[in-house]
Amino acid sequence: MDKRKVEEIFDKYAEEYSSGPFAPSRYDTSRSAMSFADDITWYFMLKYLPKDKTVRILDAGGGDGYWAEKLIALGYHNIVLSDLSQGMLEQAKKRLAKVKTSHDIAFVKSDISDMKEFQSSLFDYVFSQYDAVSYCLEPWNAVKELTRVAKPQSYVIVSLDTKFRRVPELIQAGLVDEAEKLLTTSISYDFDWPQYNLTWEELADHFQAAGLEVIEVVGAPVFMHQVKAETLEKLENDAETRQRLLKMELDHCTNRSLVNFAGHLQMVGRKRRLK
Repeated sequence: MDKRKVEEIFDKYAEEYSSGPFAPSRYDTSRSAMSFADDITWYFMLKYLPKDKTVRILDAGGGDGYWAEKLIALGYHNIVLSDLSQGMLEQAKKRLAKVKTSHDIAFVKSDISDMKEFQSSLFDYVFSQYDAVSYCLEPWNAVKELTRVAKPQSYVIVSLDTKFRRVPELIQAGLVDEAEKLLTTSISYDFDWPQYNLTWEELADHFQAAGLEVIEVVGAPVFMHQVKAETLEKLENDAETRQRLLKMELDHCTNRSLVNFAGHLQMVGRKRRLK
């Protein structure tokens, strides 16, 4: 499979990635449920984020700059945002240009599974959220590369779609053959290339093989993506109710018996000391 196909799709839909028709209709995760996924993801990013605002951060597969913008708002000013798609990088530049800052933000076109643009042990904090590791065709190499460019003892955070959550989506869409293949291969096909959907145990194996100690395993969300969209939208209109729902998620999202059925799997690792 040619990675240029992946790049072409993201270039094509770059302007609509966050709000338009990018995601296939078989996805049943509502915007409201995704907002909980974002909040849970951010909570754990903050938990492991270095306090020193001068640290060098890599946002790998950073897309339109959503996470980089949040880091800038906190005062972090040494951020590299990389992506395979030039179109997505252009969207990130537009987004972050609106932020009044003199911060040092670099935009680098790079394949997450072969980040030859970066030397080893360069970054103090490394993360890749949502699609990049799933879509890169070589998730095991992506984890190795994210580890390689991180400094020893620094944190590496990866998230992707879970395997078991995808199975009922495919069955609901009448794609029983695809559901069976996903369970045996960890691969689904939403586009013209394989998307890897993993269990936390499978991702943990990749972490350990790359030289990462698994620190935390998170589901984002573990409950809200199973609630009907119209019900969740009504509930979250009340700020107090939404906070209660978010607390439910944060209280239970590290329960490993729930994580494999969550909307997203997020794993936090720490790079082992070099021998």
